Amino acid sequence: MLRVLNNVLLTSLFVFSMTASASTESVPASTAGEVARAVFASDVIDREPIDNIGNTVKVDYSGIQKVYFFTDLRGMNGSTVSHRWLLDGQVMADIPFDIGGDRWRVWSSKRLLPGFEGTWTVQVVKDGKVLTSRSFQYVDDDDTENNSAESASAPSSQAIPSP
Repeated sequence: MLRVLNNVLLTSLFVFSMTASASTESVPASTAGEVARAVFASDVIDREPIDNIGNTVKVDYSGIQKVYFFTDLRGMNGSTVSHRWLLDGQVMADIPFDIGGDRWRVWSSKRLLPGFEGTWTVQVVKDGKVLTSRSFQYVDDDDTENNSAESASAPSSQAIPSP
């Protein structure tokens, strides 16, 4: 009788441990994870952005400008994540990354030339879903100065808060 009870107890423990491990494995890795940081920078050194260029980049006629998009990804080991670069809503590049750890830092870059003015957006995409996105304006100083001169001569309507 003791031997039968011992076998039942061992079988129950084995079934319980298999059920517990199956329940944790049944959650696909693709549902986990987060984008801890996403930033535009002028360069990435030692796997870290050296600055945050903000949301406006001015055209530089002296050469090619390079803008980096850096992301710090957490809990996405084994999945593929893409940086999708868009100019005014049109896809210009899609760069995939195979994520090889629980914390994985990746970056991509785009060379900007005069004529690429507009709203640049980078989407962080995993399994077809946009996890986050960031945007910046690529503007031509000459156009900005012309527009500001035109707007300075045009009447403006600003709301002034009352005291």
